[in-house]
Amino acid sequence: MPEKQITINAPAEKVFGYVADFPRHSEWAQHALKVEQTSGGPVGMGTTFKSVGHQFGRDNEDTVTITEFVPNQKIVYESMTKEGHFRHWVELKPGDGGVELTKGTQVVKMNFPLSVLFAIISPLVLPSGLNGDLKRIKAKLEG
Repeated sequence: MPEKQITINAPAEKVFGYVADFPRHSEWAQHALKVEQTSGGPVGMGTTFKSVGHQFGRDNEDTVTITEFVPNQKIVYESMTKEGHFRHWVELKPGDGGVELTKGTQVVKMNFPLSVLFAIISPLVLPSGLNGDLKRIKAKLEG
């Protein structure tokens, strides 16, 4: 379960509002992405989204569901893809001069044969991907 942290010099409400605005994930995701809310009402636990991203030379469509939502503190969301089931989270804590933002990801289940390849490459790819996301979030919020 890799996760990375970064300190962002902004109020928790601003940071949380930005990462909770799922259609804006395309502004900081490491690959081309479009996210649309598929359930009605305000964003919170149970809200669903359709995510279409271009990665590894092809388009991928995911169903994303928020499974935990604590305003200004934590969001956990799970994505179901053709390749498997993934859990992602962002967590905010008071930090030195702002907010410490933690972002993590976990493979819940991955289909064979991708599961074998992913086990080999994920220690190399996931940490740098998480760091890149965090740096882009920081740049948007502090810029």
